[in-house]
Amino acid sequence: MGDSAVTIGMGYSATEGAKTGTQMTNDEGGIHFGISAVTGDLTVAVAFADGDSIEQTNTVQSDSDYMAAGVKYVSGDLTFNVGVSSGTSQDSMTVGTAGTTEDSEDTTSASVSYAVASGVTAILGFSNTDAEDEGVASTDGSAWYIGANMSF
Repeated sequence: MGDSAVTIGMGYSATEGAKTGTQMTNDEGGIHFGISAVTGDLTVAVAFADGDSIEQTNTVQSDSDYMAAGVKYVSGDLTFNVGVSSGTSQDSMTVGTAGTTEDSEDTTSASVSYAVASGVTAILGFSNTDAEDEGVASTDGSAWYIGANMSF
């Protein structure tokens, strides 16, 4: 597409079945879709997934979805990154009964990297996470970080 490179990916899976003679509320399977575009120093990517799973060990069935998006821009020795992701799931410990409360996690992050010298990059970043387990806030928090990558 001109000076841009676009990559598209997708997949689909499905199965049917029952556990000890009880039909699940949804058959196991899922779909995912992603697209990324690179134009010069700018990269943009978005992905989405939705699916149902059945865990045999604990007989848990889950209905989940996930979305992620990110942008990266390179300007000389500086690289800027921004990303967001959001995932939700309703799970049930009772075979054949749909879950009623939601588990979720939303994350936002941003960072800037600076190429200090050949093989040395300094990084400054921020990350924030909001999570719920069975509809109740569980693991929320944010963090600033600073670091360096070195390769020899």
